[in-house]
Amino acid sequence: MLYTRMLFSCLVDADYTASALNDDSTYLDRAENNSFDPQALLKKLTEYRDGIRQSSTADRILNTYRDRVFEQCGKMGNEPEGLYTLTAPTGTGKTLALMHFALRHCLKHGKQRIIVVLPFLTLAEQSAEIYSKIIPDVLIDHSQSDLPEDAWELAARWSTPVIITTSVRFFESLFSDRPAACRKLHNIANSVVLFDEAQSLPADLTSVTLQAVNELCSRYHTTMVFSTATQPDFSARKDLTWKPREILPESGEMFRALQRVKVEWRLGEDTPLETIAEEMSGQDSVCAIVNLRRHARQIVGRLSELCPKDTVFYLTTDLCPAHRSKQIKRIRERLKNSLPCRVVATQCIEAGVDLDFRTMYRALAPLDAIIQAAGRCNRNGGAMGRVTVFCPADPRMPYPDQWYSNAAVTVREMGPPFSIHDPENVREYYRRLFHGKKDKQKLRAAIDSRSFAQTAAEYRLIDNAGAQVIVPYSGADVSYASIAKRMRDEGVTHALLKEAAPITVICFAKNLKIYAEEIPFAGHGKTQTVGSGVFLLCPQYTDLYSDELGLHLPQEESFESIF
Repeated sequence: MLYTRMLFSCLVDADYTASALNDDSTYLDRAENNSFDPQALLKKLTEYRDGIRQSSTADRILNTYRDRVFEQCGKMGNEPEGLYTLTAPTGTGKTLALMHFALRHCLKHGKQRIIVVLPFLTLAEQSAEIYSKIIPDVLIDHSQSDLPEDAWELAARWSTPVIITTSVRFFESLFSDRPAACRKLHNIANSVVLFDEAQSLPADLTSVTLQAVNELCSRYHTTMVFSTATQPDFSARKDLTWKPREILPESGEMFRALQRVKVEWRLGEDTPLETIAEEMSGQDSVCAIVNLRRHARQIVGRLSELCPKDTVFYLTTDLCPAHRSKQIKRIRERLKNSLPCRVVATQCIEAGVDLDFRTMYRALAPLDAIIQAAGRCNRNGGAMGRVTVFCPADPRMPYPDQWYSNAAVTVREMGPPFSIHDPENVREYYRRLFHGKKDKQKLRAAIDSRSFAQTAAEYRLIDNAGAQVIVPYSGADVSYASIAKRMRDEGVTHALLKEAAPITVICFAKNLKIYAEEIPFAGHGKTQTVGSGVFLLCPQYTDLYSDELGLHLPQEESFESIF
């Protein structure tokens, strides 16, 4: 099926391109970027890294290991093409080290492009900020990316040297039946793909996804790296052949040497969220990560009563990207200047967000989430940081879904206390978690019957993609009033969605239509039969988006998403 999609990709791209050239002979000048010079980019990478090293406040041991990770990734970049893993502790500079591997590999094997795949929008935003300092024309392609008009065709074709995208866009395209999604697939061939935070792959899609990855590597000259501090033991799946090469085979020593936190397992009895808030109020550099937004709002509400409001920060995907970015910038500034900073967040802060607290609270969660949270504590070494893992007191379901609950229970069944820094404990966790697990039955049936339409329908990294709500956040560079007026006057267009991306929130609330109106696609109006999925808050409800909590609809607590 992947081979058929690859052929389909070539056909679709050729058809679109030929049609465009008939109308505009200069089409390929803006739809293709072949200016890939890995040697020049290696020089820029080295210069950027040298600057980071000179200004680093990390302790000597941590900097030594960061150097080792960077150099080993460069060395392994000269090895044969294929499938690799990179397992290294958080804070060891994997973002730059991965690019070192990729550029060396492109230079050695003549690869055409580098594709960076990330699970969360917050990660994509942060990585784009770093990589754009090294690669001026890096392309950011995800559902909320605000692309300039001259980059649209590059994003449609992935015909540019370096791309940052999301796992939803990358992996769902590999199983799609839509021409627009498949058009870029043939440009994955002969590329280096860097999948950061590999533990985020859903368990019920694991085998079919990794079978496709194996095929990309073996048949299409793609080299793929699965990178994380919590490398899943995919070989524990009985329905999968998984034999990658590890870039850092001696990483166990590194995990032990770089223990920067002590973990307190407070699992004997449930802890009221008010207690967490009260403990946080007495600390100046502290973060609590919880599993549900309603839990985050409870802690923030109590903290705001106990502390000055300018020291309390709320960070979830209830905040639009522009708001979230500004919030993270304010948090970084306060931490850098040793000002009181108390952050309450959901999982969106865990993977790769470069923040550093002295103390961390983490609601019981999957082991990889606990380790990722610990990675936001005492990142630069020195005196030991403290991570407290607790069970929130909540009579309702304290987890967003059954899989998340099963993973948290697996941690508890392993009998804490145990070391989260021991790779063998991570392997044991995944062996338990993957035992007897299989992919979704309907997905397997669709693939076995070679049904492209059914396969595309069943392969979803996120079961419910949610609705897009354009929100009145005043701190963005785009004007909400202008976008809202044009949407109501003209309808939803691709250009307007791109312009509105910085002030767009993904909402899962079932009561959304009480407070917001769905805007039809341009030119459809009342004749539209399929909803656009794009909403504007009704004029009388624009105050439901606030600087404190982002988008918060009344009585929405029963409709949760993890982020």
